[in-house]
Amino acid sequence: MNHLDDYTASCTACNRTRYHIRPHGEFARARICRECFDICPRCDGEEYTFERDDRGYGVARQCPVCGALNRRIQAFNDARIPRRHHDATVELFQTHHGDGGDPIGNLPDVKFRLYNWAKGFAPGERGFLLHGNVGTGKTHLLSGIIRHLTLEKGIAARFVEFTHLLSDIRQQFDRGRGETAVLAPVIEIPVLAIDELGKGRNTNWQVSIIDEIISKRYNRSLTTLFTTNYPLEADELPSGDLSTADYSRHAPTATLRERVGERVYSRLFDMAEFLEIDAPDYRRLNRRS
Repeated sequence: MNHLDDYTASCTACNRTRYHIRPHGEFARARICRECFDICPRCDGEEYTFERDDRGYGVARQCPVCGALNRRIQAFNDARIPRRHHDATVELFQTHHGDGGDPIGNLPDVKFRLYNWAKGFAPGERGFLLHGNVGTGKTHLLSGIIRHLTLEKGIAARFVEFTHLLSDIRQQFDRGRGETAVLAPVIEIPVLAIDELGKGRNTNWQVSIIDEIISKRYNRSLTTLFTTNYPLEADELPSGDLSTADYSRHAPTATLRERVGERVYSRLFDMAEFLEIDAPDYRRLNRRS
C-alpha cells in the first residue's frame, strides 16, 4: 500500500479513490473526498512537512500525501473532460449485452488493448486513433483514458473536441493573440486527446491549423490520441444498398484522408495505432436496455 491507501482503507464514500468527480459547468471536475481526507493526517492540512537534509538543517517539503493527490486532481481538472463523460472509465465500459451476455462487436478486444495501454503508459509513447461508426463509445473510451492518465498517473493531458478547438483558436486570433501563445497549450501538453478529428467545415485555414499542431507534436514525439467517425479511405465509404434512413444517417461525405490532408494523414500512422471499433450504436443500445 502507498501513503494514500494507508489513510483511506476504510472510506466507503469515495470507494478509496480519495476524490469525487461531478459535472461542473461544461466539464467534469474532481475534488478531494471530505469524508476521508478533510484534513491530511500526514501534514495536518499544512500541505508541507519539515524534514532534515543531509547537513541537519530543517527544510520544508511538499507533503508526499496530499501534495501528490492535489497535483493529480488539478491535472484532471485541467484536462477539461466533457461533463457528459464525467463518470467515464475504461474499466467500467460496457462490452457485453446485459450481465455476462454476448459481446458487443469487438468492444471487448478494444477495451482490453486500451486498458493495457493506459496501465503501461509513459509520456512520449505512440498514441492511438479510434475509428468507427457514430455512437460506438469512442468518446467515452477517450475520456476514460484521460481520466486514468491524470488521476492515477499524474500526467498532464488535455481533451479537445476538434471543432471546439478550432473555434477557440479562431476567437483568440481575432482578439489579437499571436500564434505561439494560442497554439502552445495544445502543442506542448504531454498528452493531447482530439475527439472527432476531421469534423467541421474543412476550410483551408482549418486544415492549416491542424497541420501545424500535428506536425509540431510529431516532431517533438508527444503523445496524441484521436477519435473519428470518418472512414479512413474511399473504399470504406458505405455503399448505396443501405436503406434510405440508414444511409442518410451513417453515410459520410468524405474520408478522414480527405478531411485532414495527405501530410497529416501520413503522420497519423507514425503517431498512433489505428483501432477500428466494429460495433452497433452504443447510445441506441443503452436506450433500449
